[in-house]
Amino acid sequence: MMMNNLLLIPLIVPLLTGIILFIYPHYQRLITIIVLTISSILSLYLTYYSAVNGTLVINFGGWKPPYGIQFAGDVLSLSLSSISLLVTALVLLYGYHRPLQENVKLPFILFLLVGVNGSFLTSDIFNLFVQFEVMLLASFVLLAIGNRTVQLKASIPYVVINIVGSWVFLIAIGLTYRTYGTLNFAQLSERVASVGMTDYAIIIALLYLLVFSLKSALLLFMWLPKSYAVLSTENSAIFSALLTKVGVYALLRIFTVIFSVHSAVTHQLILYMSIITMIIGCIGVLAYRDIKYMICYQIILSIGIIIFGLATDSDTGLSGAVLYLLNDMLIKALLFLVAGTIIHQLHVKKIKENKGLIKSFPVLGILFFIVTLTIGGVPPFGGFPGKLMIVQAGLMSGLYISTMIMIVTSIISLYTLLRMFIKVFLGEPSADKAVDKIHTHQYVAMISLLILSLCISFFANPLIELVQTIDNDIYTDTMMSGGKK
Repeated sequence: MMMNNLLLIPLIVPLLTGIILFIYPHYQRLITIIVLTISSILSLYLTYYSAVNGTLVINFGGWKPPYGIQFAGDVLSLSLSSISLLVTALVLLYGYHRPLQENVKLPFILFLLVGVNGSFLTSDIFNLFVQFEVMLLASFVLLAIGNRTVQLKASIPYVVINIVGSWVFLIAIGLTYRTYGTLNFAQLSERVASVGMTDYAIIIALLYLLVFSLKSALLLFMWLPKSYAVLSTENSAIFSALLTKVGVYALLRIFTVIFSVHSAVTHQLILYMSIITMIIGCIGVLAYRDIKYMICYQIILSIGIIIFGLATDSDTGLSGAVLYLLNDMLIKALLFLVAGTIIHQLHVKKIKENKGLIKSFPVLGILFFIVTLTIGGVPPFGGFPGKLMIVQAGLMSGLYISTMIMIVTSIISLYTLLRMFIKVFLGEPSADKAVDKIHTHQYVAMISLLILSLCISFFANPLIELVQTIDNDIYTDTMMSGGKK
């Protein structure tokens, strides 16, 4: 029972800390970093505990579904929560030197984290909607706060598109309850399987696919580049690590737990969407010279790769997608931090000539080069194990052309980052040579993210075994019983 109660740590701790920061404005960043670090360690322990002992479940007020609110934590949801806490702590450490007025954003970053972790841990669709709205409100505030009108302009389409997505989400929830009489994941899994592939079920599944594709930037990516590109370095890193990943998680969870019986229809569509997303991301990284815009399309490309793992409709593909997702949360945050540091040093976003930055900042150059190899899926770095498993799953599923597209887009992604590395770091220093200092705590934050990514590669075998313990049948059975099996 005690371990089940600890499941609330990823939600309650950020929520209470955010409220406290409004009341007590002193040492906000230090308090937040310490609290999130401790919470991430506890969450990692819960991940290990759930792998050994099964899914953790908490029923609020003692009421079991469908009458009560239920949260459930398995290896997938708890590992994502752990990474989200840790990434946020390290990103805030990176910005530790920021002026005090920047701290006004900290409570909203914590409220964003509440919505993110709530989405990972909830076990019913309506609560998933609520957590998405918490996340949307907090992200809108973070996007709109600032002295630049460009931020406010970027926030308007972001909010409008997401509000439309929320309306579609509510319609899907209404149809789900009308058709199946419940919104709990486990009960829906049982009832959808018993009813079979009806027209109503397919329509509902497609509505959820539309909603979560919008949230994850799977094909419906229009809102992402303009909104992420205008954010501060820290907020860009947090958004890239967390927001789209919640949509990806929802796709992985909904279409493996609830609508797996309709895989012949949904997974075929998901496959096409993932391929088009990879191609769009590839075109974007080739077309743009603006550093932040190029990274935004790197995010879109990686979303396509992860969802391709789901589209293979295999355990290997799903395990590879989860492993790649965990690494991508770390490495995209790191990429934005490194890019933000480069922009701060060079005072430009578009790189047109060689800058020779490596002579002033060799450690930064090494970090960027390793990040480049990681995103490209080059062994022995963190992106390799997940990509390899996805490629294996694609070949075993007979998706030869799709797998080749994934490999080619990955190579092009690697090429564009190497091109940027050459432009930024090699050659003779230009007249606008960087002179600003990079703080020690910034290096600590970036190197820590890199080390965590490398751990995914160096400990690939035990991590693969851990990811393969994700069992949707055990997950749903435990929720149905209201506790540990």
